[in-house]
Amino acid sequence: MTTTPDPAPSTADITPDPEWTPRYRRRLRATLEALVKQPAPIHVAELQALAAARVPLNDYDRSVTKSGAVRAWNNLGWLLTTSFEHAGWLHATQEGGFRATRDGAEALTEQADAQALYDAANLAYRDWDALRKAPLSPAPVDAETEIVHDGAGFVHALLAVEPVLTAWRAGDSAFVPGTDAWGRAAATALRDYLAAEPTPDGPMYGLALDKARVLAAEAWVLLIAPISDIVGSTKRSRVRNPLMPMTELPPGLPWEMSAHLEQGFVHAGQALIATPWVMLSSFANLLVHWHEQPAAARDAVWEDPWAFRDLAAAAQGVDPRVAALLCVVVHPTSFTTVLRPLDREAIVSALGTDADVLGGDTEKDLKTITLRLQADAGGAAVRYEQAPLLQAWNNDGAQRAWLVRGEVDQQNRVPTWVRQGIVSITVGKLTQLPKEPTQKSLGDLVDEHYGDLQVVKREAKKRDVLSFALGMRGGDLVSTVDGGALRLGWLLDEPAQLQSIGGMTLLTRGVTWYSEVAPQVKALPGSIRTRVRFKGEDVLDLTDLAGPLEELTGSEDELTQPGDDELDELLTSAVTEPDETEDEPVTVEPAVLSCDAKDLAAQLHHADASWVEELMISLNERRQVVLEGPPGTGKTFLVQALLEACGLTEAQSALVQFHPTYSYEDFVEGFRPVATSDAGGASLTVTPGPLKRIADEARNAPGKPFVLVIDEINRANIAKVFGELYFLLEYRGAEVELLYSAGERFALPPNLFIIGTMNTADRSIALLDAAMRRRFVFLSMGSEEPALAGMLHRWCEATGRPTALADLRNRLNTEMAKRGLDPALAFGPSYFMRDGVETPAALDRLWRRELRPMLVEHHYGKHQQVDAWYPFPVWVRDLGLDGSADTPVDEAGADAQ
Repeated sequence: MTTTPDPAPSTADITPDPEWTPRYRRRLRATLEALVKQPAPIHVAELQALAAARVPLNDYDRSVTKSGAVRAWNNLGWLLTTSFEHAGWLHATQEGGFRATRDGAEALTEQADAQALYDAANLAYRDWDALRKAPLSPAPVDAETEIVHDGAGFVHALLAVEPVLTAWRAGDSAFVPGTDAWGRAAATALRDYLAAEPTPDGPMYGLALDKARVLAAEAWVLLIAPISDIVGSTKRSRVRNPLMPMTELPPGLPWEMSAHLEQGFVHAGQALIATPWVMLSSFANLLVHWHEQPAAARDAVWEDPWAFRDLAAAAQGVDPRVAALLCVVVHPTSFTTVLRPLDREAIVSALGTDADVLGGDTEKDLKTITLRLQADAGGAAVRYEQAPLLQAWNNDGAQRAWLVRGEVDQQNRVPTWVRQGIVSITVGKLTQLPKEPTQKSLGDLVDEHYGDLQVVKREAKKRDVLSFALGMRGGDLVSTVDGGALRLGWLLDEPAQLQSIGGMTLLTRGVTWYSEVAPQVKALPGSIRTRVRFKGEDVLDLTDLAGPLEELTGSEDELTQPGDDELDELLTSAVTEPDETEDEPVTVEPAVLSCDAKDLAAQLHHADASWVEELMISLNERRQVVLEGPPGTGKTFLVQALLEACGLTEAQSALVQFHPTYSYEDFVEGFRPVATSDAGGASLTVTPGPLKRIADEARNAPGKPFVLVIDEINRANIAKVFGELYFLLEYRGAEVELLYSAGERFALPPNLFIIGTMNTADRSIALLDAAMRRRFVFLSMGSEEPALAGMLHRWCEATGRPTALADLRNRLNTEMAKRGLDPALAFGPSYFMRDGVETPAALDRLWRRELRPMLVEHHYGKHQQVDAWYPFPVWVRDLGLDGSADTPVDEAGADAQ
């Protein structure tokens, strides 16, 4: 919750207030009283003002907790969103506000004072918490004739939907008994609203009929209670949202139903979960269709599972996955949890045997197969989405993930993709797709239309088209780089379409993009960061990273809705159709790297900007620089800070790390195996490496600087790794013929900068020869550089850490020099520039795990004398870093909220 303008004393400046407990409970009751009087949701800042007006804040209330939050508002927000909300007394809005419920108003009447209200809320919360975790067991069924569903999630889901199904059959309401929320009028109003404004995941402000709002909330219970891959908080949010703008106080979410929403038993998949408008509008269409049937037909669907299935299938505008979900909710003993029709067909095709009496009705045949498998398993439930059955019918059952490059052809298409709800690749030479797209037909089409391209480019285009049209499937996770951010979304279950608009031919797929989830690529784990940057293909399979990528999406973040605009909008910023055979010469200003040298130097704690200025001059004059220095001087960190200071996006830089086995094939290009259409077959194709990929990117955008960072550049055989490109390092304007692409001329574009880092202490490899030094500018990052001397001391002062850390490092390096060690082996400042390193325990770990082992290696043969020569623990004590002078801070009275 936000703070008031009043000053907030720190905990250290305040003493505990014995009246705090009764006062915050009076404020809590006063807050609910204020909410009950509000005709609409109220934002948290206004709510705080109302609460403070009724129960004023004193200095203790305005003090901050250990987390830095104002005590009164931290306490109030916690209680409102836990005990009060789960008791059903209020709803929290997506916009950061609250709305009281009818149940909340009744609680004020029933509970005489603040203490009684607080106790009742706490009791309700404990009951809610116990019920949501309860290990409920399903009632037994006849495994020979009925489909078995096991687990507590199944029971919780059935208990959540039971009152709603009862209300549906009676035309009543589970939330507001006596209201015909499930009548024809409410169903029609909801359907018409969704057809005009498909935004059911929010408060649905344009829906005027209150009973239609109640219907929407109760419908959400049916749709999401069974789903196991939506967290309980998101389920409850979807149910509450339609109730927010009601003209009168809305009903509360019954605490029992709220608790049951915590679990589920149907794995719906993100492709369905990410499209709430599909789910709710499908249900509204089905309900209207149900009302249009004769009374006898409406009654029959509750007793006959196949009558319900047929009614749902006959309704217009009902997604088959939603129909399947409702079938298993209404008649769980007749239907499985497999929602996608193609999956059900695949199971029947793969698992049906001669012993099964199949009649050609997929759902009935699937039940037949399931009953047999249940019998084989001794009456246990059958899980088609789990191993080993998953592999039996779907050899590729894992969640798949893809990267589709959006920053191509010198433009960024990602903002338009997000706005339009699509993803696309350019296929400028194709005019139509085969009637039945297969690997062979699409591959032949690319060979036919792209025959004039070099083999490397043609094979890359073929891989892109095949992956985009056939490899990507509905429900797959899609990612792309948008500037410096990673965009994520879920692929819709629709085939690829060929669109020829405005002179540009695009292959498109529908995607539901996350609007708020856009983590910075530079902040991602290395395993993800290195994969999403500079791959030769426009479409890259990231299935091995599907789990970590899916974790980035969170569970409650808003997804964008596809718009209704024509695809022409996609091309409003497009230039002309890109020529995919040969680039036309373009006259542009030479690309340069520039930054605020003084600001960067200050950020790096340099004494002045002279070293940074020399680095920038060297880069722009020579295009190739190596930063050399002892371990821990921050070479790689400096490069990353430089790229950020120069304003380069993730699309304009790439990093590779050399090692002794790194080769030309790894770095420039080489043959790689690629699967063929033959079962288990593979062929070799020329695949570009990181240097060739970033060089091609730089050539396509000559006005922008691109930087290739080579970490530990001296750990590989440079002449062998660069091959014929070794010549280009000295003669940028020249061209050479590549080893694996006969006839293709290649040059290093002038806007490609190369920065290498080199550890001068690494004696396991040779230093660079004279020819290499002639091709690079070498800048030292040792402490002998005037601007870099004293960097650790300045960092300590800037961050409030003891400058004795710098003295400790100086003693260590001085002793190393006295013992005859080469200055190149000195320890750099970054060993001591870590969070918490000033603590005695951290310094002890630093010595035992990092510094001492290296000294033992440096003094090989005399390693038994290391502890005597380098009394590190004694130095720590002498410099006052052993913590003996510190006293713990007592934050007595801090509210443990």
